[in-house]
Amino acid sequence: MTFGISSQGRLLRLSHTDRGNAIRIISARPATNVERQIYEDV
Repeated sequence: MTFGISSQGRLLRLSHTDRGNAIRIISARPATNVERQIYEDV
């Protein structure tokens, strides 16, 4: 699980896997309020 900021400035939660030399995104969705708080506290 990774958090990141989209090009539109939204905080997203990403699920991904490493495949050789590539990182493949499995899913991406907006972060919940709880996830946003955790992200901001780090």
